[in-house]
Amino acid sequence: MSPLLETEYIQFELEGDLLIATYKKGKKIDASVARQIVRDRVEFTQGRPVLALLVNQGVISIDKDARAYLSSPEGTAGIKAAAILSDTAATAIIGNFIIQVNKPHIPVRLFINRERAVGWLRTKS
Repeated sequence: MSPLLETEYIQFELEGDLLIATYKKGKKIDASVARQIVRDRVEFTQGRPVLALLVNQGVISIDKDARAYLSSPEGTAGIKAAAILSDTAATAIIGNFIIQVNKPHIPVRLFINRERAVGWLRTKS
């Protein structure tokens, strides 16, 4: 069984060096929540470098400060690459826009297909 950590905002699951981070439905992410998510992630992975599959189950909003923090060197510490799994083409368009604006310091790509996302991540390990 894979190690698991569940919080109010996110569920982390570790499969080897692949971290599956599932953002919970109906939540609003601000800068303080983003900082807590990163602290929880670093503690959960024990600081080991991981590939991250970020799954959005319907977060209501992620404010500008939270997006900036999550894409900063501090917010991406310990992540080798991240694939964002989007459930619709519309959220994929929005996600790609956010990636362009915030310019993360690690390879990040958006997908609507889980297998393709994981396949791309595996090329980054």
